[in-house]
Amino acid sequence: MEAAQRVSFIQREPNLARLDLVSLRLVLLCTELGSLSLAAGASNLSLSGASGRVARIERAYGRKLFIRQARGLEPTVEGVIVARHARRVLDVLGEMSQSLAQARPCYPA
Repeated sequence: MEAAQRVSFIQREPNLARLDLVSLRLVLLCTELGSLSLAAGASNLSLSGASGRVARIERAYGRKLFIRQARGLEPTVEGVIVARHARRVLDVLGEMSQSLAQARPCYPA
């Protein structure tokens, strides 16, 4: 791959810093609850803060995650994909927390 092609590819890479755990959980809740306001409340976020988080992920990937309707949200195919992966990430982190809670320290306190 030539240098110009590599630079072009790198510039199109999504900014993964936009994918914090709060935002991933928010997308998952939006998908499950079908409502940005309910998902925002469950995440202890303001509605505008939650909307901004979803919009940042959409901009980072150049894909719409939800179809906004008068009665809530409907996930797009891309939204379902992000939610499915968000569930896996959050499940793994939950397993890690449980493992650490059950682990016996191997060093003096």
